[in-house]
Amino acid sequence: MLRTATAMLRTAGMAQRVGPALAWRPQVLTGSISDANTPWLAKLLHSRGVDLVRVEMIPDDKRDIVETVLRLRERVGNTGFVFTSGGIGPTHDDITYESIAAAFGCHLELHQPTVDRMQEHYDKRGVELNEARLRMARLPKDDSVEVLFTPGLWVPLVCIQGTYILPGIPRLFQQMVEAHADRFRGSAAFSSTLYTNLGEGDLAAKLAGIAALHPAVRIGSYPNTDMGLGESVKGRPYKVKLQFEGRDKAALQKAVDAVREQLDVFTLAA
Repeated sequence: MLRTATAMLRTAGMAQRVGPALAWRPQVLTGSISDANTPWLAKLLHSRGVDLVRVEMIPDDKRDIVETVLRLRERVGNTGFVFTSGGIGPTHDDITYESIAAAFGCHLELHQPTVDRMQEHYDKRGVELNEARLRMARLPKDDSVEVLFTPGLWVPLVCIQGTYILPGIPRLFQQMVEAHADRFRGSAAFSSTLYTNLGEGDLAAKLAGIAALHPAVRIGSYPNTDMGLGESVKGRPYKVKLQFEGRDKAALQKAVDAVREQLDVFTLAA
């Protein structure tokens, strides 16, 4: 079962590392379960200076998987990352390994170090390591493939040409990404926040002009949807929060200064 997550509404500078994420899982597409991995991954990558630029959810279909992985791989370039979540279990619809192997023109092969770790894991539990379970140790075989292990887990983290193949179970997904988080590093991010009692319709024109003049800074406008409930920041009501994010601290400050000059805004001391 595949899950996909590839970056998100965020523009990245030429040198900025980006990470799409794929997620294939029919249960997500039908609303049967919620996707917990993408929000978690987005937060972790952002904290490490990597922009998540796109997120996609696709079904367990080999053609969809191959097309999506290759397209996202091209989207992020040689220095970016693609993450897939799910579809590496023992059942017939777990086709992530074979699909990604097909995408990169390689084949599957039983990976003995993974088999050894599985054997130890299942022996301790008195469970047979049968053919179905061995499917989970048939990994893409290619000179570009890395098989990484996480302390305390037998499940391998397979990386092929910057594409990281992860399980869909949130506990395993998060534990494995955290164990190898040093691989995912980009430029430091800077941010600033302003508030205003102008409505979005009142500030939109000027804000658009400022954003156009400061393309290296992402300026987000977030209306306060809880005004009727007395939502405030440190006791001060507001209508709209303006969030500034960027990799260039000086450029970000110029955008903030421009908004201060042209709009009635306020900030709050920490």
